[in-house]
Amino acid sequence: MVDFLHQKFKEGIKCIVHREVKGKIGKCTLSKTPTGKYFVSILSEEQYQPKEKTGAVCGIDLGLKDFAITSDGIKFKNNKYTKQYERELAKAQRHLSRKQKDSSSFEKQKRKVAKIHEKISNTRQDVLHKVSHQLVSDYDIIALEDLNVKGIIRNRKLSKHIADASWGTFVRFLEYKADWNDKQIVKINRFYPSSKVCCECGWINQDLNLSIREWTCKNGHVLDRDLNAAKNILKEGLKTLNSAGTVENTGGDSNKTLATKHKSVKPEAHLSLANGQFTMIDNYKF
Repeated sequence: MVDFLHQKFKEGIKCIVHREVKGKIGKCTLSKTPTGKYFVSILSEEQYQPKEKTGAVCGIDLGLKDFAITSDGIKFKNNKYTKQYERELAKAQRHLSRKQKDSSSFEKQKRKVAKIHEKISNTRQDVLHKVSHQLVSDYDIIALEDLNVKGIIRNRKLSKHIADASWGTFVRFLEYKADWNDKQIVKINRFYPSSKVCCECGWINQDLNLSIREWTCKNGHVLDRDLNAAKNILKEGLKTLNSAGTVENTGGDSNKTLATKHKSVKPEAHLSLANGQFTMIDNYKF
């Protein structure tokens, strides 16, 4: 723990200002990262303007092949953050293991390892913030599975990839952004078989396993596994809200908007879906 009260700083410290501080300042927090960077977090009171209502709803299926897919066919790429820097990180950690502990060269190499970890974390946080921001901006109601991430992560084969995807962090981002903007997040029962149920006729495929990405139900409906799950999640989420009396009946249309005077901000997603294609989002720009 560094005692910041006794740290000496030169006058005229160079800094990068994230954005202008508005409103009444409450308190400031000074922190130092393992890479030696200092950050000042300023808490201020400011009137927040919620985002406009779009009248659109969606279900989201979180996965590993694609990070997320919405019920209207938009796929968000799984960036596999750790894998991007895996070799660089392994090399830096090998060099660290050869250094004498507590020596100056050990501390220097330790910071190099910390910088790679910081790079991975920053990249992940940036994407999660942008994706959650986009979804909350585009939809008024978002349905998700109430995933037991701690339980799922016990799977030795998938634990590394699940931890890297950070589903739990993503859901937290969605929840607080939705709360700020008066949007709704509804979670469905984690044991609901969203991937196994045909979204068109309700037939259940008891033989479906993780290796099957596309399947055909007994009534001839050809289904993409993740898109089918997202549609079922939305249907189940709307049922939950309808039973609680918090949303109008959408008439069974999983992609129908809540209000006729509003249109979904992603009309191209519905068009591409009708042609049997998906809209793939690789870059997130705002």
